[in-house]
Amino acid sequence: MASPNAPSNAPIDKIITVQSFETDGKLKLLRGYAGGGFQVNDAFVTGSIILHPREIHTCPVSDASQLSHELFEPHLTIVKPDMVLIGVGGNPTHLYQPIRDYFKHQAIGVDIMSTSSACRTWNVLLSEGRQVVSCLIAIP
Repeated sequence: MASPNAPSNAPIDKIITVQSFETDGKLKLLRGYAGGGFQVNDAFVTGSIILHPREIHTCPVSDASQLSHELFEPHLTIVKPDMVLIGVGGNPTHLYQPIRDYFKHQAIGVDIMSTSSACRTWNVLLSEGRQVVSCLIAIP
């Protein structure tokens, strides 16, 4: 809301800056999730996935109990992320402490949440220009 003394056409101080998405289609934006897969840009991908900002990989994990840090190791050398985002299907049922400890040792932030929350968070992180890797377990 503008201050009562400011003219209505006065410039607004920006609190945040959000980068524009390039129109070349290279960024892997999540458009939807359901039916055991994900709408990534204009393509539907069946099954769980691992996303980099400009790449998509199939993921052999269909259940959160199958998650391990070994799953992420090859992807950490490709992207050099400052954060890893993990969508575990439904709401997380435990803390996934071995995975958290691994990423802490690597000095990489990790956030573990439901797949639906992770999909929304992915797009926000991309809009901020963040280097992130995401593992998303498909929701049946």
